[in-house]
Amino acid sequence: MIKKIDNIQILLNPWINNIPQKKICNITRCSQKIKIGDLFISLNQKINIHKKSIINAIKNKANVVLYETKKNKHGLCISTKYNTLIIYFKKLRNYIHDIYERFFSYPQKKIKLIGVIGTYGKTTVTNLIAQWEQLINKKIGVIKNLEDTKNIFQSTMKNSIHYYNNVQKILYRLVKKKIDLTILEMPYTVLMQKQISYLKFESIICTNITNNNINGQKNMFEKEKIKFSFLNKNTIKTIILNGNENIANNWINKIKNKKIIFITTLKKNDIFNTKYWIHTIKIIYSTLRTKIFFNSTWGSGHLYSSLIGDFNVTNIILAMATMISLKHPLNILIPSSKFLRPIHRKMEKIQINNSPLFIINNIHTPQILYRTLSSLKNYQYKNIWCILGYKKTQNISERKIIGSIVEKFSDFIILINNDPHKNHELLIINEIIMNYYKKNKFFIFYKIKKAIQFIFYKTNKYDIILVSEEEKKVKKIIKYMKLLSKKNIVSTDTVYE
Repeated sequence: MIKKIDNIQILLNPWINNIPQKKICNITRCSQKIKIGDLFISLNQKINIHKKSIINAIKNKANVVLYETKKNKHGLCISTKYNTLIIYFKKLRNYIHDIYERFFSYPQKKIKLIGVIGTYGKTTVTNLIAQWEQLINKKIGVIKNLEDTKNIFQSTMKNSIHYYNNVQKILYRLVKKKIDLTILEMPYTVLMQKQISYLKFESIICTNITNNNINGQKNMFEKEKIKFSFLNKNTIKTIILNGNENIANNWINKIKNKKIIFITTLKKNDIFNTKYWIHTIKIIYSTLRTKIFFNSTWGSGHLYSSLIGDFNVTNIILAMATMISLKHPLNILIPSSKFLRPIHRKMEKIQINNSPLFIINNIHTPQILYRTLSSLKNYQYKNIWCILGYKKTQNISERKIIGSIVEKFSDFIILINNDPHKNHELLIINEIIMNYYKKNKFFIFYKIKKAIQFIFYKTNKYDIILVSEEEKKVKKIIKYMKLLSKKNIVSTDTVYE
């Protein structure tokens, strides 16, 4: 049974050997969250903030305060007022990871870690792996920013600066729950932190390498450099690369001493330049269930996927490669693939009775909108409608880009303006549609119910409705969609505002 080292004398014994015994309940670096009996660690470089945080820790009855000093040696003093042990520690920030690991009794020795990085698809791949593990009756931990899922332990990482230290705490809790495998969804900001380099990974999945260049070409190259450095230097047994991007071919020869599984889709050349590979040779798209044929180092076969989008074909193959690296055989993975489900609000499918197929994807940046709408061309449909959210579009150029995307890939576009008297919202809508000649493709409604009534009157079960809206409106859209689906008939005199 794993157990915390709850005595400061034992915890700091490798570095300071003259500390009296003092019990500690937990470790925190936030002075606002200190509880009685805690060990508070202070690293703030500003002297006045440094002193305030220590005073606050003493007032909140922290048992021990550990703070960084510029002196040439470690030492200690005792605050007699609240009996708080105050310890100064030379170059403390260099030992933070060791202190956390010791406090939580080295939880990573008892648990395997899988990391997921990339610009797009991290959440989907993470979720697919978690679902697959559960389907074959395995417990798994997931560290990401999603709502709770049954049998999956999840945590939100709001502050990437403390990422590594938070991970140690979470891994300790997972080990206590007898979970021996955990997935970490790691955004770009986390890769920049040195603390993450101390983690050891069973495998890393790189969903994609090429970044969008919305923040400039220089920033794009910098992100690629950081991703490569992370993959090349960290302790990783297996790297799973999306080989559909050209830069992945260059990385294969540069990444040393690591097993690489290379994933490609419908490519004719350069698919066998690694020992381990999976190549998708044919895809039969269907809104009900897509059939994915593949060859691989481990054999051939076909998967069934209920997920929408060509990018989700890549995501499911990346997830399968990870499962193979965890020693799960194809004869178990292939039949279980048909039970994998879309994630809540990420290409989520809703179709009731003979209603059109609603696809909910409430992230509507230009890049995501392009990927989503362009991928729908692979499916059989009569018309594509887009219910477009616009409030988060930051500037005129972004609004123009969104306007061009929806006009190119949609047959009809619905914009819902709940506040018609607000000039700001009218200005955004005008900037989206002002440069397009086919303005009869755009419809503006002031009530969600009227918009859904209009859609049901104009569409049938062979149409696709992409809902790219904020969550508040999505809930109302689903509500009216379910009501109208049950009625089956929509009165023509109520559809227009």
